[in-house]
Amino acid sequence: MAPATVIIFVPGAWHSPDCFDTVIENLGKSGHSTDKVYLASVGPQTHLSGFGGDVEVIRSHILRAVDAGLNVVLVAHSYGGIPSSEAIKGLDYETRQKNSEQGGVVHLFFCCSFLIDEGHSLFSTMGGRDLPWYDVTQDRLEVNPSTPVETFYNDMSDDASCRAVAQLRPHSYQTFYSKCTYAAWKVVPSTYLYCLKDAAVPISVQKTMVENTASGYPIRTEKVDASHSPFFSVPNRLADAIRRVVVEE
Repeated sequence: MAPATVIIFVPGAWHSPDCFDTVIENLGKSGHSTDKVYLASVGPQTHLSGFGGDVEVIRSHILRAVDAGLNVVLVAHSYGGIPSSEAIKGLDYETRQKNSEQGGVVHLFFCCSFLIDEGHSLFSTMGGRDLPWYDVTQDRLEVNPSTPVETFYNDMSDDASCRAVAQLRPHSYQTFYSKCTYAAWKVVPSTYLYCLKDAAVPISVQKTMVENTASGYPIRTEKVDASHSPFFSVPNRLADAIRRVVVEE
């Protein structure tokens, strides 16, 4: 009998994983177990100097699952894809099987996320310069979005986008400079969800990462006609895409 699977959700910068709650509720109705990660870099008392704190907290959630013999589908949004990839090292299903250990990460689901290679960072992927909508503090420790509605929620109602903006928290800017040392998508079966109306990570950038950075690797793709926040604007479509991954695994 195959091990049970838990779906672990990792948000992007500025966001709480509570943004996935409607998706999680949908998946729960069909019997899927879920877990969600609160990133150390979002709204911290002291800003992080790199993504290590995020890697650690994501890895702790994965370890708790695999130590219980569970398989893991890791769903990562935006910035969350970078520390998520790093956190998987040594915890993928095949490696754990070779070590006679149960459970492991069986799939990585990128939701309009950053898919980068070793030696690269989010900052280098975006051309090595701040984006126009980055509002960075003078000490270069904190970053906030200056135009969150237009950048993240451009396909949502005014009321819904206002509620979403109210939930955002400051992000540790230096995490954007942390370089990836492990590209999990080279080892773990992966799916990339293209978001066609994304103004934060434009579809051209999403496709470049999948078609160029990950060229030669079998990255499955799906697409939704949605902004950078499909968990708000098309939660049922996102849940369906994740459900297909779990069924196939």
